Amino acid sequence: MEQKISKIEKDYSEKIQKAQSLKELDGIFLALFGKNGELDLLPKEFSKLSPDERCRIGPLFNAVKQELEKTIEVRRNEIREQSYIKLVDEKLDLAETTQIKQRQGHLHLATQFKKEIIDLFENLGFYQFDAPHVEWDKYNFETLNIPKDHPSKDMWDTLYIDTSKLGVEPGQMLLRTHTSNFWSRLMEKGQTPIRAMSFDRCFRYEAVDARHSHTFNQFEIAVVGENITMANLKYLSDCLLKTILGEEAKSRFRPKYYPFVEPGVGIDSLCVFCHGKGCKICSGTGWFEIAGAGMIHPNVFKLTGQNPKKCTGLAWGFGPDRILMLKHGIEDIRYFLEGDLKFLQKY
Repeated sequence: MEQKISKIEKDYSEKIQKAQSLKELDGIFLALFGKNGELDLLPKEFSKLSPDERCRIGPLFNAVKQELEKTIEVRRNEIREQSYIKLVDEKLDLAETTQIKQRQGHLHLATQFKKEIIDLFENLGFYQFDAPHVEWDKYNFETLNIPKDHPSKDMWDTLYIDTSKLGVEPGQMLLRTHTSNFWSRLMEKGQTPIRAMSFDRCFRYEAVDARHSHTFNQFEIAVVGENITMANLKYLSDCLLKTILGEEAKSRFRPKYYPFVEPGVGIDSLCVFCHGKGCKICSGTGWFEIAGAGMIHPNVFKLTGQNPKKCTGLAWGFGPDRILMLKHGIEDIRYFLEGDLKFLQKY
C-alpha cells in the first residue's frame, strides 16, 4: 500500500508540473479526487489492512493528499501568471476602418409578434391589463377555483417566494404561473363587463430544454358579460389563427380539463405546413395544439363576488413562443431569451 501511494504521488507530481493549461489541471484533479479518482478509491482498501498498517498508512495517505492538492494549486497560479504576462504585450488597434458592417436595429421577434396580436385585439375592442409578476396565491390559484391543497395545483410547477423575513405565511407569495391572475383581479373589482387581454411573462419551475423554459410569454383574453357563449370563443379562435397563420388556418375544439373553466377545451390548429395531411411538424395528425380555453367556471364568479346567474364569460390563452417556433421553424425556445445576435438579425 505504501508503494502504491508513493507511486501515485510521483506520477501525478510529474503530470502536474508538465500541465500547460487550467483545463489539463482540472483533468488531473478529477483523476485524483473525483468520484472514481485514484485517491478517492484508496480508502476503500484500508479495511483489508491490519490495525498497525492502518496507523502507518493513514497519516501517509493524508500527507500525500494534501501535498498533491497544494501542488495543483501552486501550478494553477503559475499558469495564470503566465497568461497575464502574455496579455501585457497584446495591443488593440482602434484605427478607423471602412470594413465594419453597418447594422440596423429592429424589434425582437417576440416583440413584433406581441404588437401584431395586441393590434388585432384592440381592433376587436379589447384593452390591455397587466397584473403583477410576483403574485399572491389568492389570485394565482384560490379565486381561480384552485383552493389550498387541491390536486390540480400539481399541474403547475410553481416558484414560491421566500417570505420568512416578511411576516407572510409560507406558500402565499409566488411568481405567477399563468396570466389568468389578471381576470380574477378585474372580476373582484367588479369591473364588468370585461373585454380584456394580457401579453406578458409567466414563470414555472421547469427543466429547461429545447421546448421548455422557466420564463416564457403567454397571451390571454377574458370576456365577461351577458350571453357569452362557446360560439364567441370559436370566432375569436379562428380570427386569431387566420391573422397569425394565414387565411387557410382554422381551429377545432377538444374537451380538456382546466380548474377555472367549465367546459374546458384544448384548441387545435389545422397544420399550415401540410394542410391537414400529416407531417413531422404535427406528428402526422394534421393538427397541433396551440391553446387552452373555456367558459369561466361558476365558482370563479362566486369567489370574485360576481353572480354566476347573471354573468357568463370565456377565457382563452396560448404560448406565443410556441407559435413563433412553428411559424418560423425555430428549433429551440431558449433562443428567445439568449440575445444571440445571429438569431436576432435573422428575424
